[in-house]
Amino acid sequence: MKHCYYPVHLYLKNRRKKEHNKGPYRGEAFAVPRRGMPDVHVRLYRPAGDAGQTLPMLFNIHGGGWLFGDAEGVDLQSQYLANRLGCFVVNVDYALADEAPFPWQQTQVADTVCWFIGHAAQFRADPAKAMLAGYSAGGHIAAGAAMLLRDRGVKLSAQILGYPFLNFVGFDFAGYGGMRGLPAVIFNRFAKSVLFERLPAEKPLLSPGNADASALAGLAPAVIIGCGKNDPLLPQAEAYAKKLQAAGVRTVYREFREAEHGFLERGFPDDPAVFKQQGEQDRLMREAVEFIREQIETL
Repeated sequence: MKHCYYPVHLYLKNRRKKEHNKGPYRGEAFAVPRRGMPDVHVRLYRPAGDAGQTLPMLFNIHGGGWLFGDAEGVDLQSQYLANRLGCFVVNVDYALADEAPFPWQQTQVADTVCWFIGHAAQFRADPAKAMLAGYSAGGHIAAGAAMLLRDRGVKLSAQILGYPFLNFVGFDFAGYGGMRGLPAVIFNRFAKSVLFERLPAEKPLLSPGNADASALAGLAPAVIIGCGKNDPLLPQAEAYAKKLQAAGVRTVYREFREAEHGFLERGFPDDPAVFKQQGEQDRLMREAVEFIREQIETL
């Protein structure tokens, strides 16, 4: 963190502290060890009524514009996915962008996947059926982690990208309305000075949507979900699906026309009564999860 942006970090840290969901949590807290680097904190979930069978692994990566959100915020969602998809879910609490520049987050996810593949028997998980799922900024991190894992020779069975951010090149954050109260002009300056300190924004790892076919070849099969209701990221999802297909990557794309950005993560408040009142977005979320289930069963 560069000294001039430390006040931004303090502002964000205080804002997140006020928004933090204090539980109780469904997932079991666990720390993934990494040699010479800090552990990666995750939460673990198995389907309700689990009979102890070996399950596929789903690595769940929350959204939040790289600056907000945490694993606890998608705790109920992770349990829902475990139940509906029949997976062992690893909910990854990656470092936020004001704590570490890219590609720290992508590396955390890739390291987590590799560790669990190597210890799959300990968790009654199938190392041959490891999937990434990410949403918005989490979709961006998932897409980058899929590249890192391909380059390490790790074979994923799927990458599931929900309304993902995929390309910094030419994207107007002012048009995006700022990052949850952080003015777009501050985020733009912060991004140029901090996020891309190690890699330029146009590199495929940070802007997969800017990559050519050679950089995308050999990636894991993709299931991409787009939101059709005033989501500025919809063109990125559509364009990336076409690029992956052109690169020979098996890709399924579906736009949910009435879905709002974040619909796969929202609708999971602690109060079940509120959950039932989500109406159309709740119905679309359930429909999308069933669509994802159908797709991954064919992979």
